Amino acid sequence: MAIHEFGLILQTLRGYTPGMPAEFFSEMKRYVGFSDTDAQLLHELQAPMRPFLAEIVDHFYEVLNRDPRAKSVLDATASQTANLRISLNDWLNDLFCGQYDMDYFNHRTAIGRTHVRVKLPQVFMFTAMSVLRLDLTNRLSRLDLPDLAARIAAVHKLLDLELAIMNETYSNHLLSLMREVEHQAYEQKLSESEHLATIGQLAASLAHEIKNPLAGISGAIQVLGSSLDDGHPHREVILEVLRQIDRLDSAVKDLLIYARPRAPTKLPVNLGKLVERVMLLFREEPSFRAVNLICHGLDSDIIGDVDEMQIDQVVYNLLLNAAHACDSSGGIVACKLQRTADRALIVVEDNGIGIPKPVLARVFEPFFTTKAKGTGLGLPICKRIVELHGGTLRIESEVGRGTRVTVELPSRT
Repeated sequence: MAIHEFGLILQTLRGYTPGMPAEFFSEMKRYVGFSDTDAQLLHELQAPMRPFLAEIVDHFYEVLNRDPRAKSVLDATASQTANLRISLNDWLNDLFCGQYDMDYFNHRTAIGRTHVRVKLPQVFMFTAMSVLRLDLTNRLSRLDLPDLAARIAAVHKLLDLELAIMNETYSNHLLSLMREVEHQAYEQKLSESEHLATIGQLAASLAHEIKNPLAGISGAIQVLGSSLDDGHPHREVILEVLRQIDRLDSAVKDLLIYARPRAPTKLPVNLGKLVERVMLLFREEPSFRAVNLICHGLDSDIIGDVDEMQIDQVVYNLLLNAAHACDSSGGIVACKLQRTADRALIVVEDNGIGIPKPVLARVFEPFFTTKAKGTGLGLPICKRIVELHGGTLRIESEVGRGTRVTVELPSRT
């Protein structure tokens, strides 16, 4: 089952709380109109039907063997076939026990749980019941008994109850799985929140202990550098020190942004003009001069409710990543802007080296990076900014063919 399909089912059933077994069984009885009279009519069928149960079991397995999938299951459990036949015979006999109370319900529920435990496809449960329903009806029709129509109707009502019980066991199992997944997701979110709180404290400490001294060091180095002639052998060393200071300062800033993200100040912004402005600035980047830039849809009048500076940062980072992924020559980076319903899409594509699947699965992990230079916070920051805007960020990539990043943001129609 696809992730998005599972999510839809979870949303639908999250509010559903199964009732107590007794309430459920009583409700189902009322729904199908199963009465004490039906119970009595069924009980009176136990002796007349007992001689036919073995034939019904044989026919049931004959039908199963006609289906390749069912036959493969039976062949795999051939050593248990005799026991399965006995169990089915007992199950049929219990249909006419006459006592359809909570003991009956619990016994039938246990059978349903067995079906779930052995991973019997739910469709087989329905089709098997159909086969048994037809066979029981045919056998009953041959009996010379009073109130035959009422007895057949009672059988149908009981088989409907059987289906409801078994279906409920599958539903409860699915709900348990969903709750487990939801609980694990909650635990993961909680762990991430605690992790981010720790990072936030560390970031604040780093900002205080490193940022101000860095500014002082940078100023001092610049003063020293200004006293050196252009041809002085130490001038390049001074410039390299300043570059490394800028790199460290940038790393501290990234850590602060990721650990303590600022809530976006949303205003109506023309996204085409925003992207266009970023791309104009980006053309001056050394890493971008060797690639060909293609633009689509930037002239469209798409207005987004966004924080302009934050989305500016997202587009800048995505373009930078795309440029870095391309070869030094022949690289192509395409940036497209389009609208779907009430959403705006900013798509950045490149024909670069692509991302291997193991790496793609981790690109949003903080501090994970394959670059020699970098904090591993660029994409996590972008994702966080987009999500704070109520949007999504998706990455698709194929090694040797390139990468596509899609940013989806709320827009005004």
